Amino acid sequence: MTIRDNLIFKASGLTLNSNTNHITASVTNSVTNRVEAIDISTISSGLLVVHVPNAPTGTSPTLAVFFEVADEFGNWILTSNATAISGATINTSGFTYGQITNGYTLGNQGRIRWAVGGTSSPTFTGVGLSLYGRA
Repeated sequence: MTIRDNLIFKASGLTLNSNTNHITASVTNSVTNRVEAIDISTISSGLLVVHVPNAPTGTSPTLAVFFEVADEFGNWILTSNATAISGATINTSGFTYGQITNGYTLGNQGRIRWAVGGTSSPTFTGVGLSLYGRA
């Protein structure tokens, strides 16, 4: 049996704030060079890595990142930790990571979602997201 890790989604230089809350159709996947939903049909588990290179703005900023899969009715189902992918929110520059399955079987489409907290327009800039999958 051959086990091979694959980078299936990568985006960098993103600005995360409360104006949006998930990867949208305007974000290009650097792995495929296409703008589309994240295809997770070939993986059974994965690792989501979040890199925050710059100090966030605002007062008491927090960033929680999640991974969700679409069910057959188009609903998004959380498959990562309910607090954030690592179990804790991000409040400074650095990186975090977390498993995306939590015992669930992954569907065909996935998305990366986030929640930004704080006051005075908290914003995280230059953010990079990488999703690695294992068949």
